[in-house]
Amino acid sequence: MNYNLKGTNLSITPEIREYLEKKLASLDKVVDERDAARADVELEYMQGEEKTYRAEVMLGEPHMRLSLRAEARGVALHEAIDLAVGDILGELTRAKKKRRHMLRRGAGKVKDILRGFRDRF
Repeated sequence: MNYNLKGTNLSITPEIREYLEKKLASLDKVVDERDAARADVELEYMQGEEKTYRAEVMLGEPHMRLSLRAEARGVALHEAIDLAVGDILGELTRAKKKRRHMLRRGAGKVKDILRGFRDRF
């Protein structure tokens, strides 16, 4: 998976980058390996709002024709990253299940048509 990391009002340290790579590796289990998925991650320190952190993850897969987005806020940066990656994982899993369900439903209709065709002769 390719990813782009952006920090607003904070510097991206190697520790933060390593932590984020570890969290994004959990998405690789759900993303198809034959397609090159792209994740855009934005981390932000929000000073005016009680010193909170915001993490935004946008995931785009070429075969899905849609992009998934999750945004989370937390008191700590790691908390915001965990919540955002968890949300995007849930959305990705839900989209994958929906796609599989529609494929199976269509295959069932084709099978019913073939059964009816066979019974006519």
